[in-house]
Amino acid sequence: MKKLLFFLLAITLMGVIVLAGCGEPTASPTPGGTPTATAGQPVKGGTLRVVAGAISKVVGYPPEFAPADSIYMQPVLERLVIWNDKGELTGVLAESWEGDAQSLTVTWHLRKNVKFHDGTDFNAEALRWNYQLLIDNARLTDAANVESLEVVDEHTLRMHLKAFSWMAFENYGLTMPISPTAFNNAGAGDIEKSKEWARINAVGTGPFKLAEFQRDVVLKFVKNDNYWQAGLPYLDGIDINYIPDPMISAAKMEAGEADMWVDASAVQNILDLQEKGLKINWGPGMFMSLLPNSADPNSPLNNKLVREAIEYAIDRPTIAQMLGQGLYEPLKQMAPSAWPGYVQGFDPRPYSQAKARELLEQAGFKDGFTVKVMATEQARDALAAIQANLGEVGIIVEPDVADMSRYFGSLFITGWTGNELIYTASGINPSTTDLFIHYGPSPMTFRTGNIFKTPEYLAACNAALDPSYKSVAEALPKVKEAIRQGGEDAIIVPLWRTCNVAIMQTYVQSDYFKIHGIIWTPADDWMETH
Repeated sequence: MKKLLFFLLAITLMGVIVLAGCGEPTASPTPGGTPTATAGQPVKGGTLRVVAGAISKVVGYPPEFAPADSIYMQPVLERLVIWNDKGELTGVLAESWEGDAQSLTVTWHLRKNVKFHDGTDFNAEALRWNYQLLIDNARLTDAANVESLEVVDEHTLRMHLKAFSWMAFENYGLTMPISPTAFNNAGAGDIEKSKEWARINAVGTGPFKLAEFQRDVVLKFVKNDNYWQAGLPYLDGIDINYIPDPMISAAKMEAGEADMWVDASAVQNILDLQEKGLKINWGPGMFMSLLPNSADPNSPLNNKLVREAIEYAIDRPTIAQMLGQGLYEPLKQMAPSAWPGYVQGFDPRPYSQAKARELLEQAGFKDGFTVKVMATEQARDALAAIQANLGEVGIIVEPDVADMSRYFGSLFITGWTGNELIYTASGINPSTTDLFIHYGPSPMTFRTGNIFKTPEYLAACNAALDPSYKSVAEALPKVKEAIRQGGEDAIIVPLWRTCNVAIMQTYVQSDYFKIHGIIWTPADDWMETH
């Protein structure tokens, strides 16, 4: 159950990889591992010291991956496709791909001369095996739409589908293949032994090999000398150390005892380290919202006027400034302003307590009512601010601070009941697909059925996913119509966009976090002389 919960959370965070150019390095590493070369040019050598608030618990068995597992195993495991900074898909293990809406197929043309770390070939049969492994374990996004898998030739695999949309390339292309041979040999025919081995061992195609793994302690990677991208990686190795206390991570960065901190989100730490001259790579952050139990006809939240009143009553600009100290963006719609589907000028419910009271009276709640808001311990400050705002218009908030198990269980599995909202976060994808992953007709995350969606909104989503569109660029006008309709229907209460960043020493060269917080291209990372 816990693994399933974390898997669903992982989908909220699906993201992007950016591939940089791969020029030849200009120097060799010194005996101590510190790079030496002309500053400003890619430098070969050195071990990147990373601190993180979470690291992998399962390293080589994707059917059991939680968010941290896929994030921090990217030095070893690669995807078929990734996104560029425009939200467009670009190939990694796949050279090209095409879809046919008429025949309901997606065809992958795989890169040649790519080998797993055990020396075996990455080919169409290896990909078919990986897809089947995920399908058999209910871990492939939209697996229900896969009719069959056809190995056309050594480097071509065709997926026969029951339904097709432009999201199919992303849903199936973000797969992270492992070596079938290594997995099967480890168990010698015993699947449970293979699983046990793969949980603590990983064999992929990536620029680094797994050298050491201690759960909740450290991940160490060493350079793959036979990597398929000539001249890469630049680094000799990467050490990722688990440090759950952000104050300790901040102290290590300030003291120069770490080169990169990859999941910093504490606002004061970010501001302090930026003031001290460290480099900040800003990511898109997380989309914070209140999800209502609006599908329950017996709940006041089923009434659109009530949901509108709640949105009007929350002073999002003030709370965002208080929580984020200038780093958070107050939201006006189901999209942040930098998101491709953002609707310019659309602000259906700016802060107005008078309007909130008016709507509550129209809804039959002149004297207000009581509502629960579920959140985690980490969200107490946000919850207190929301409680104060709603209390001012007569909506009495009973805080429901849940442990992680109950929180994620309610959010993703069992649902929540009565007059209750959930304060939660969701990922922001540059391709706009997060709208459908979280709030579409068949969402992958918030799929408990608690959120009421009008026929008009569902129709707008389906129009944006029309099979005739070959890319998000073609579908974008329809995506914006869905955003507008969702806002008019008040299906959720958008609150603010947070910040998530990678903090690094000035000599570290990396694009990590710039597009999305869960994708990393360590093959391109390097360090200047220091």
